Amino acid sequence: MKEDKKIDKLIRESLKIEQPSADFTDKIMNQIEMADAKQEEALGSLLKKNALESPSLNFTARVMAEVEKVSVKVADKPIISKKAWAFIMMFVASIFVYVLLTGEKNAAASQAIDGTMKKVDNLLSNSMTFDLPAILTSPLFGLSFFALSSLLFLDYFIKNRKLSVNI
Repeated sequence: MKEDKKIDKLIRESLKIEQPSADFTDKIMNQIEMADAKQEEALGSLLKKNALESPSLNFTARVMAEVEKVSVKVADKPIISKKAWAFIMMFVASIFVYVLLTGEKNAAASQAIDGTMKKVDNLLSNSMTFDLPAILTSPLFGLSFFALSSLLFLDYFIKNRKLSVNI
């Protein structure tokens, strides 16, 4: 412990606080000002070499003409493609035919349809047999499907309507 105190005392005595000269701040500021002056001189010569050119009188008109030529034409693509519409129509038609054939029957039309259906049933009895769930034959499903289809048609026709806005 005593040795540590002696070493600390010896180190403190040997250290001297350095005092800057009286004009230290002035010398530093002069060096900074000289560096700034050199940078400004270099920047000035660079700007003289690359002077700004003023645009021609019809510069804006030429640029705007080029922009109008190159402007991107956005093609409105329908939400539902033609193939999808064809599939939807086939699906609706098949549900419509199924509902007509399984609904209430009157005597004359029923016999004609039954005869045709028996022939078709004999042809397809082994390959295509299925029962639709009750929800697909409900009136609520039909009404919902009709409403959705109507809204999609409306959206399609509104999007494809050509609007020209002059600003």
